[in-house]
Amino acid sequence: MSFTSVRRDLWLVVVAKSVSLLGDEVAALALTLRLQAQGAGTGAVAALLVAALVPLVVLAPLVGRLVDGHDSRLLLVSSSLVQAALCAVLAFQTSTPSILLLVAALGCGQAVNGATWQALLPGIVGTERLPRAMGLSQAGGTMASIASPALAGLLFAQFGARIPLLVDAATFLAITVAALLVSTRHGTAGGVRTPERGGLRLLRADPLLRTLLLLLAVFAGLGSMVNVVDVFLVRGTLHASATWYGISGAALAVGMLVASLFAGRLRGDGALARAFVGSTLVLAAGLLGTALVPNVYVLIPLSALIGAANGVLNVALGSLMMGRAAAEVRGRVAAALSGVASAAQITAYALGGVLGMSLTPREIFALGGGLGLLAPVLFGQRLIRSAAPVRVRAESLA
Repeated sequence: MSFTSVRRDLWLVVVAKSVSLLGDEVAALALTLRLQAQGAGTGAVAALLVAALVPLVVLAPLVGRLVDGHDSRLLLVSSSLVQAALCAVLAFQTSTPSILLLVAALGCGQAVNGATWQALLPGIVGTERLPRAMGLSQAGGTMASIASPALAGLLFAQFGARIPLLVDAATFLAITVAALLVSTRHGTAGGVRTPERGGLRLLRADPLLRTLLLLLAVFAGLGSMVNVVDVFLVRGTLHASATWYGISGAALAVGMLVASLFAGRLRGDGALARAFVGSTLVLAAGLLGTALVPNVYVLIPLSALIGAANGVLNVALGSLMMGRAAAEVRGRVAAALSGVASAAQITAYALGGVLGMSLTPREIFALGGGLGLLAPVLFGQRLIRSAAPVRVRAESLA
């Protein structure tokens, strides 16, 4: 591919993924506001979050084989059109069971869509430029996350949940157009049989990725666990206003945005592995520091630091995972990665809710920070030593 084609395809993917995330988050926030306005409790909101994540866990093995065995353009176009239709139907639903069922169906489409985009990116830029591409993708997603709460609140206040959901449906149509324009393809057109080994077994074959997967599960879980009590720390323990709660979230997002672009300059598995381990240590220290903050003014720079560590972690993780996977198995690796992270999140949401009944927000942050420091201390050196130029191959895995 020419440099111009590579650049065009890269920006199509980055913009498409960012637009998709913006629409999804606007829709999720609007649905949360609708449930709350209808008198639903925290159980319904938790069920909404879980319904979106469960398909990413349950369908990971099937999705991985689907992405590696079928043409990426066909998968992206078909899954996006189905999601657009589901979102349009969801806009006119009011009963909680119907909403949860349709959200789970959207999650099935997202499982296919997300893994396909992830598998496509290394084929566009190559492994050498993959960190930069991951950094741009992460930065685009972060900007979408910054914009989505304000947009969702504005649209919901003016129109209720229906218009935000129709906006999400429109974003899926935009993704369909982007999928048709991307010239790079992944997968085997026509569904030709590919090796049968699943993504988790492929990842366990590489010592670096095996350790990376373990640390991913730990930190995805810890992040979700403290997210459950974050609002209670800011509003209850620190007695800060809702505005300051929003500012702390914005500081985290800004830190993530800047660090994602910086992490895109990393080159080589060794540098990426060291950056990953360093980011986990900073992230864990940030959680411990959050447990000790005397007021919200100290929390703001600390939130930016946590966001920066999270940005580096995500770029290093994605670059190592997808860069060490051979082209023919990237769909399974991407699906396994998403499945492990989603399973950790679901577990952590439940754990955070249970711990919140007996521990204070400060104690939960301290617990998360302590466990977070323990993980890289135990496994960090193993991860760095494993950073040799090895590829997760598909040969002899059928």
